[in-house]
Amino acid sequence: MQKLNKRKQSVIAGGLISTAGIFFAKFLGLFYAVPFNSILGGGVNVAIYGVAFNIYNYVLNICLAGIPFAIATLVAKYASRGDYQTALLVKKIASRFMIGFGALAMLFMLVCAAPFAPMLLPESASLSEAGASGNIEVMRNVLILVAFAVFFVPILSSFRGFYQGLKDMEIYALSQVLEQIARVAFLLVSSAIAVYLFQMDRTWAVYFGAFSTSIAAILAIIHIRFYDHHQMKQIQLAASKQEITPNTNKQSIFRELIYISIPYLFVAIFGYSDSIINSFMLKSGMEAYYLAHGGGIEVNGQLVLGDLANAQLTVIIGAINYAIVKLMSIPMVLAPGFSSAILPHITSALTQKKYNLVRKNICDCIDTVLYIALPVCFCLFVFAKPIYAILFPPGAYPAGADAAHQVLSSEQALDLCAQVLKWFSVEAFLSTMGPIFNALMMAVELRKLNIRNLALTVILKFIITYPMLLWLGYPGLVLSSVISNGLFFLLDGYALTKRFSIKWKYTLHRLAVMGGGLILIWIVQFICSMIGLQGYGAGRMISMMQLGISGLLAMIAYFGFTYVFGLPQVILHIDLSRLRKGRKS
Repeated sequence: MQKLNKRKQSVIAGGLISTAGIFFAKFLGLFYAVPFNSILGGGVNVAIYGVAFNIYNYVLNICLAGIPFAIATLVAKYASRGDYQTALLVKKIASRFMIGFGALAMLFMLVCAAPFAPMLLPESASLSEAGASGNIEVMRNVLILVAFAVFFVPILSSFRGFYQGLKDMEIYALSQVLEQIARVAFLLVSSAIAVYLFQMDRTWAVYFGAFSTSIAAILAIIHIRFYDHHQMKQIQLAASKQEITPNTNKQSIFRELIYISIPYLFVAIFGYSDSIINSFMLKSGMEAYYLAHGGGIEVNGQLVLGDLANAQLTVIIGAINYAIVKLMSIPMVLAPGFSSAILPHITSALTQKKYNLVRKNICDCIDTVLYIALPVCFCLFVFAKPIYAILFPPGAYPAGADAAHQVLSSEQALDLCAQVLKWFSVEAFLSTMGPIFNALMMAVELRKLNIRNLALTVILKFIITYPMLLWLGYPGLVLSSVISNGLFFLLDGYALTKRFSIKWKYTLHRLAVMGGGLILIWIVQFICSMIGLQGYGAGRMISMMQLGISGLLAMIAYFGFTYVFGLPQVILHIDLSRLRKGRKS
């Protein structure tokens, strides 16, 4: 019991530990993409892999958001009372349920692979090596391959949910890291061997990349089962000594599990809908935009996309669904990290009716995520071109064509991708804050209201996305998210304020200080650019050093400015004067 209690962390500590593990996993995911991008060969293969993986992530988020959060909620509820026997029963029931749930999700992906494929890629085959029909067939095959991972990952998540409920965030984070290491290792090694050693078509790199998700999940399950085998002895010992009468009614626990998970399931369906709406509407909306703005040519009496428009659309689809998704995941790791950490703490505080602690946890969580997410997202904006040039340098289009036959030069493709990233840095911030508000509303038992707010947000997003795309092109995707998510934040913020009488004046004051820090980041970037630290165009290593210097100076400026106003001391409990005194003593 003592050891179990020692592992409990504060919301901030638990959130940072969980975030650190997820960040390291995403960090690997970001940098494996650099060599993998070369193996894929750019162009259509990048678009296919990115789009398929976006669909997979949406289905996966639905699989991971319902039962795992319910497991964590119930385990936290019973463990906080010292009822470890019931917590163990929750684990047993949930793991069996997730096997069936994963099987249904996999079946859904397999059935939908064929009808989804033609909806996601440009129809024009003029610039495609395999032709439109060949690319659509590859897309279908990739969707089928990622479907198998949808079976294994929910099983893995049931184990993670159990330890999340016990506030044991170390194993939660470690499991994320090991899963990503396994995925990256399999993906790079298998695809490199296939393409470079056996001279196979680069499409096989796409296939191995899709199948790596299943391999990683299986290995992560094996690892956590070993940990589970040793840890269960300690928990079972605590369960054998408990004095509280356990709940042994399996049907009652299962009903409670489903009752809690259904709201989370709806939250996942609605809450992650931005990406899926973007994926499905991007192709048709952008085609309509190009045709309406002179990007079409007449073929056999029918207006179709011209070569330039088709090239730009393929580059945009690949950028948004592959490289930009990877870059957006940097600030977005805060969302699952703090969402996972906040749940057991608020559940425990509500169970014990400590409402002051609930208010403090809510404000601490939002302030911390704002303090970290804002500068990271703003750096994606101001350093968009050097970041993209170093990590995902786009080639000319079509790939491998000489200068005379290029529709889009590599410099033009880079400028286009950098502009897309600038816009989607806003989407990255929205995608970071949205799940935080979701987790808070769910944790404080405002589930029905949160689902209603999400439903209104999704309806609004669905209605305005296509017209915004037709009007503005790809910026319309981001602006539609700003409008719909703005409504969501206002509704949820009002609900939290009304329920717990939260005073937001300190958060607003801190937000103003953070805004001043962002202005300093822009000033530093401008000065560095003026003195020659462009971060691109000077070779990858030199450019990386230039970007590193500029980025470091920008973050020092942000930290220094906010430190003067006491933000790191209050939010992250970082006090440099105490650290200096500690060293002297």
